[in-house]
Amino acid sequence: MRRRKGKITIMLVVAIGMFSSLFAFLPRNKAVNIDKMAHWAYAPTIRVCKVSPLSVNEVAAAVQWWKDLGYDFDLIYNSDCVKTNKFATITITLDQGELFMNNLLGSTTLYADPETKEIYWANIELRHPYTERVLEHELGHALGWLHTRTKGHMMHPLHFEGGWDADAL
Repeated sequence: MRRRKGKITIMLVVAIGMFSSLFAFLPRNKAVNIDKMAHWAYAPTIRVCKVSPLSVNEVAAAVQWWKDLGYDFDLIYNSDCVKTNKFATITITLDQGELFMNNLLGSTTLYADPETKEIYWANIELRHPYTERVLEHELGHALGWLHTRTKGHMMHPLHFEGGWDADAL
């Protein structure tokens, strides 16, 4: 009598796959692992550059998402953005071509004190045309949050695997 190892292995893998798929619909506790690298000492003002792909009203809608989580912001206003960095301000502007060349949808540069971890200012660059949920994600970076690999989470680094989940923010 000959043994067929290949068939047994395949049947075992298929059986395990079928068994685990039976429980896929059950809710699971997913622990979100996310770190915060810095924080604002003041409620930041948001400056929307006139060259930004978004209007003040569109930015206000994205900011509201974070306000609903308990974050505080000062006023939101439109500007020529002649001076790039402003204390206690998040500046939103249009990408100068680097995002497009690197196939990114947005980018945030954060300036914080290395010892106290207090954020001085942040600059967000967005690509045109704008993609939904990118500003909310970039505002998360401007608030000091890093990426998480939890699928469906706002701070997931890949847009197609991210979502509106706000656990641990």
